[in-house]
Amino acid sequence: MVLSELLAPAGSYDILVIAINAGANAVYIAGQRYGARAFAHNFTSEEIEKAVTYAHLNGASIHVTVNTLFNSNEILDVLKYIQFLYRIGVDAVIVQDIGLIYLINKFIPDMEVHASTQMTLRDYESLKWAYDEGIKRVILPREMSVDEIGQLSNKLKEDNLNLDLEVFGHGSLCYCISGDCYMSSFISGRSANRGACAQPCRSNYKLRYRNHSINNGCLISTHDLATYKDVKKISDAGVKSLKIEGRLKGDDYVTTVVNAYRQMIDHMNEDDNSELQKKLERELDLTFNRYYTNGYILNDTPGDVMGRESSFHQGLYLGKITSIEDDIVTIEFDNADHPTLETGDGIGFKHNNHIRGIYIDNIIKQDEKHIVIKTTRDIRVGSEVYISYSKKLRDRPKQYRNETIKPHIPISFDVSVNKKNQMAVNTSFKINNEVVSFGYKSRFEFEAAKNMPLDDETIIKHLSKSGETPFIVNNVRITNLPDNLFMPIGKINTIRREILDIASEKLLNYYKPTDENAEDIRVTIKNFIKKDKKNTTGASKAKNMKVNVYVDNLELLTIANRNPINRIYFDASYIYDNPDDYFENIEYLLTEAVHIASDKEVVWVLPSFTSNDDLVKIKDVYQNLKNNNINISIMGDSPSLSYNFPDANIYASHNMNIWNNYAVKMLDKNNFKSATISSEISHEEIKELQRKSRNYNTKLELIVQGNQEIMTSKDDFTKLNGGVDLEIKTDEYVVLEDKEHNMKFKIYFDYNHQSHFFNNDMLCLIDEIDQIRNMGISDITLDCRFTTPNYLSKVVSLYIQRIRDINPERKYSDSIKEISYSNLNKGNFENKRVLEDNKSRMKRKKARA
Repeated sequence: MVLSELLAPAGSYDILVIAINAGANAVYIAGQRYGARAFAHNFTSEEIEKAVTYAHLNGASIHVTVNTLFNSNEILDVLKYIQFLYRIGVDAVIVQDIGLIYLINKFIPDMEVHASTQMTLRDYESLKWAYDEGIKRVILPREMSVDEIGQLSNKLKEDNLNLDLEVFGHGSLCYCISGDCYMSSFISGRSANRGACAQPCRSNYKLRYRNHSINNGCLISTHDLATYKDVKKISDAGVKSLKIEGRLKGDDYVTTVVNAYRQMIDHMNEDDNSELQKKLERELDLTFNRYYTNGYILNDTPGDVMGRESSFHQGLYLGKITSIEDDIVTIEFDNADHPTLETGDGIGFKHNNHIRGIYIDNIIKQDEKHIVIKTTRDIRVGSEVYISYSKKLRDRPKQYRNETIKPHIPISFDVSVNKKNQMAVNTSFKINNEVVSFGYKSRFEFEAAKNMPLDDETIIKHLSKSGETPFIVNNVRITNLPDNLFMPIGKINTIRREILDIASEKLLNYYKPTDENAEDIRVTIKNFIKKDKKNTTGASKAKNMKVNVYVDNLELLTIANRNPINRIYFDASYIYDNPDDYFENIEYLLTEAVHIASDKEVVWVLPSFTSNDDLVKIKDVYQNLKNNNINISIMGDSPSLSYNFPDANIYASHNMNIWNNYAVKMLDKNNFKSATISSEISHEEIKELQRKSRNYNTKLELIVQGNQEIMTSKDDFTKLNGGVDLEIKTDEYVVLEDKEHNMKFKIYFDYNHQSHFFNNDMLCLIDEIDQIRNMGISDITLDCRFTTPNYLSKVVSLYIQRIRDINPERKYSDSIKEISYSNLNKGNFENKRVLEDNKSRMKRKKARA
């Protein structure tokens, strides 16, 4: 069985105990900083240590999430935190930031690192890159299917690469491809990449096409994922770990879901487990859910994954109210498989899409077809009725709350009597197939027997009791016990307890580094940080600023080429509405692009979230171009680009989320020529990032103009409310309106029908050019995709003039306003949010206290 780990969430120590007791092999948690759920309770340092002890004594693992992004002033503090986790025996850390991965591999190479799903490693070369960077496990994107996963797993086996694969199996789904979402940041100033997502995907929106409203509702809200019926398919695809989402969920949710998946995994090889499935399905329906989808992993379509009508938990449908007489309400069951209702259950009455709920406190009668209850709630005949709260399931966590140690490790004792008449015991057991052994000599001595001497059977009987320890005594062998010795039974029991205490300590120490090793690492990191702090050299002013331009068709590329610019980023992803047309034409388009801009560097912008199959085709196109002496550079959002294009100039797109200088160092190590700075960080952070990265070969560039891309999703807007499928031309877009926050997003679709959200307001930093120059940024980029030739020509001309005009008297942004079709803004450039969000959380916690 490949699937050997059920990985559960825990937002508190009490829930961690429940998760392990309910059957989880591993639990993922977060400390009070650095996790992707900033508003969970989270664990203190002391609680993490306690969690590690409890898990290891029960044969479970602890994974700590450190899966947010860090600026250059923070990341070395994070490294110290990782060193603490390593010292106390945490089994793995889950990481998003490639700069942190670089530091861990350099300073704490024995710390097991799991690549977060936010890294979106999804092709074979990216898995090889992860393996080479010391990563032990990749948490695959939710958008990948079991077929794609199986192909990657088979390739890993062929190449004998020992890299574990993990997938999400149950719980809430992100609408966006993880790590590529900036919507919360732009709407509310709460960055999803900092663990503070405001969940804008669960809000109500209006969808407009050609200025006409065509749909409304929770248009970008997904159903919840449930794969329990198909865990064998996931296992057969080569997945080692199945992850349950929900660190913000309560103990009843964790208990029910862990218990369900534990049973399904344990019984997945049975020919028929349909009755078990049916039982568990009813229980899962009663936990918090937004109705279930099989997910992309089991080949559901985007329309099936989406839950556009509602973004909240309605519960399990029961039936309708058929009569109300005073406070006596009769409900007729429509659901033949409904549960029997009990006092204390919660039900909701739905009318005109609004739900009013009650807890049942008076059941008059109930049979298979009806239930009659008493309530004074203002409800109406015909209302739909749902059970949304099960008292029985809510009470279930009680049986898992007590801390207990489950015996699970076989241990053996070889017993003899030494020359000092002490009991000598050689003890051995295995952890991860490694033998742990030690010798023990009792504090007590045997006495001469007066009446009844000890025999082998008595000693074996009392040494075989392991009690609440991790051990099962499976073998006690006694060698040459003299016939005339005696020792009180109480002392033998004490010997047994002391041996098992030593064994437990050795078990816990197995997962920790030696004190010497831990101290060496601590001192090395301390000295490194001290040296880093001494680097106070200021930023050097950029001498020659260069302009780069994004275009999405040959007409715009032709206009851009007429200007004195540096690079042209050519993105043809939106020209075609299917992969066949894209790959039939892309080689011709790139050839034409290079011929038109013969004196410029043309960079092929790869589609976002490129699949392994598409990447194979892309490499074939690149090789054909090369064979025809067409030199093309490559831009993408994977750190493994140099593995796919070892002889090309490669560039990191904004979705690489470059926040700190060690992320740049990682790209430098992997031969990136340049990297686009994250759109989420402020000028203060950009300044520090550039100052600390100035000596790397990988240079930084900043997007200063354009409608910023804030989200990429696999959603194709099929199955809108009312059964409508969105059908638009390839050169058109739709607009998603958020009335509450007065925000609009233009949505364009690439050739794979993935949706790309662009902020309707336009970033414009033309008035900040001198400030950017003084930071040392020499490359600025204008995103002119989806614009007109006239706009591109004018905006490029204005930026070139502005670069040449030192300390101008006029405000160049006024000229941009005259030609712009959007309102202008500064994006996150002047935003102090990412610098202050941790402080804000602490202030809120203190205020609540």
